[in-house]
Amino acid sequence: MEDKTMKKVFGFIALALSLIACNKEDIDLQPTKQPADKTNGITITATLASKRAGTKAVADGGDNIAVTWAENEHMAILYTKDETKYVADATITAVDGTGAATIEFTVESGTPDNTPCQIVYPLSAAKDDHSGVKTAATLLSAQDGTLNANLDVRVGEGKIRISTPGLDVTTQPVAQFAIFKFMVKNADASTTIDVKPLTVTIGSQNYVITPASATSELYAALPAVSDKTVSFSATGSDSKTYTCSKGGISFAAGNYYRSTLKMTPHCTYTAPSKRTGLKFNGNKSNVAGSPQNLVNAGSAVNATIYYSTDGGINWITSIPTGTNAGSYTVLYKVVPNAGYTGGKGSTSLGSVSIAKANGWCELSSSSSNGWSSTEGKKVSFTVNHHGGVLSYSVNGDPRDEANLNVHISGNKVDVSAISGQTIKKYLTITFTIATTTNYKGATATYTLNN
Repeated sequence: MEDKTMKKVFGFIALALSLIACNKEDIDLQPTKQPADKTNGITITATLASKRAGTKAVADGGDNIAVTWAENEHMAILYTKDETKYVADATITAVDGTGAATIEFTVESGTPDNTPCQIVYPLSAAKDDHSGVKTAATLLSAQDGTLNANLDVRVGEGKIRISTPGLDVTTQPVAQFAIFKFMVKNADASTTIDVKPLTVTIGSQNYVITPASATSELYAALPAVSDKTVSFSATGSDSKTYTCSKGGISFAAGNYYRSTLKMTPHCTYTAPSKRTGLKFNGNKSNVAGSPQNLVNAGSAVNATIYYSTDGGINWITSIPTGTNAGSYTVLYKVVPNAGYTGGKGSTSLGSVSIAKANGWCELSSSSSNGWSSTEGKKVSFTVNHHGGVLSYSVNGDPRDEANLNVHISGNKVDVSAISGQTIKKYLTITFTIATTTNYKGATATYTLNN
């Protein structure tokens, strides 16, 4: 069986990470004394050491944090053989008094001598296809706020020796994340706030820490950043939403930080939206029309939404309305209640349009009752319409058009032949009511028959 499996072991020296007290900033992200690497030495053995009770892998000593190897922890040894990717499950079999760890793992038979490998701690941090390390978003997606070994992700490089079984570490496993201890307090730091969960936002990525129960003290691991804005939001046990944010933040992987988050309750709101498909609602019984809401109302908790239709000169809390057809530019803003933060400055919803309604132009009679060819005749009728300027045009024999007289007074129309003249054929009179602010134009016709 010796030609099929090979046992490899190496030892790592534990590291201790020291911390400093928080300063008075709202978000204190100052680094502590930086730790030594987790592996300062290598011990190689061909036998399996006896197992014994291990110590906690990550522990907070109050003024310092200790990160040590622990028995029965597992790490991944990723390597490639014959173009196939493999993972060896390396188990820490012993940790001596100096903190050095002995690991044991088995590689595939036929693995070439000095095969390059990647060392990933813990085992769960390696990708399922054995191609490398999981993304930070994946690794940090299920934090529970406690100090545990999973916060300490480390990656190194090495070569697997076959001629004399062992592992040559070319790059010692180094921490991939910074470890934090967050204390959540109110704005003046006079009172702690129990929260669940706490969300840390860096760029477009959210890291959510969800403790088993609401607490003001949470541990978290975060990827290193340089000169970034880091934002925090949390739901308090009082059901309020708390937030704080700070720019220009930098922290390094492998360091331990203590940070007091001075958080203020945050208002919440749903933004209003502009209405579409609006049309002037006037009609024959209400030519002037009635006001219509221009937006679908927003909602706010611990804040008030204000609206403006005059460019932000005047603001109202009621839904803005419009009556006449046309375009309206609606602004809104969200103002937090006293003691709350958040909200939103003046924001445009863009143009809200009310379309014109269809106009009307109706005659009290659609045709004449006949015209005499030997004598003049006068016909009167009314033209009911939506308003605007009423005009007309005549179509027919030009000689008859010249003998016709049309008189409009308001909505009353008189049509007659000029004295002493006759209308020998039929004529068509088209009445047109002009487009107005709220109505489209319309037409009606009157036919003179002979």
